[in-house]
Amino acid sequence: MKDIKKDFESFVNESAESAGSSYVLSKIHEQLKQELPSPWKVATKLGLSHVLGSLVTLMSCSQFGVQLVFDGGGLMHLFMRVSPHFCHAFCGALYFMISFTLARLLLSRDEWLVVARSRVLSISVLALLSLGGLSLASHEVTFEAGVLWLFGAALGGELVTLVKSPLLWLLRSKAQK
Repeated sequence: MKDIKKDFESFVNESAESAGSSYVLSKIHEQLKQELPSPWKVATKLGLSHVLGSLVTLMSCSQFGVQLVFDGGGLMHLFMRVSPHFCHAFCGALYFMISFTLARLLLSRDEWLVVARSRVLSISVLALLSLGGLSLASHEVTFEAGVLWLFGAALGGELVTLVKSPLLWLLRSKAQK
């Protein structure tokens, strides 16, 4: 037992002294920085996927009176049957689930890891910008509806970023082939 302890102590002392030259370490760090995706590129791709998700969502659900294509109620009438509070929260969740699912399919694995590491920031910035845009387009946004919508959007974004679905990766791998 004492031999193992001595071996370990000699290993620690040797590795501290010969940790490698600073030139080699700096080259490794430069190479890693070059291979990592740019946060601005990831934010741009996330924004584009959010715009696509917005188009899909606003075609089927008239969130706060903003509807792009179809006349009529769309999904809003189904959600309103439960309650108006459920409608606001579920519309926000659906909105962000579609956007982040598209982002998960469009981003590479390294880019998705950047989003996953900063998911709170990503979700909150996109949610606040989206709610601001919807409130500018429509004057039907009340404080209560906005808070419920933000809660639903945060929950929907968190669900998609935290759940590791093999189906999503399967669809993405087929799309790349």
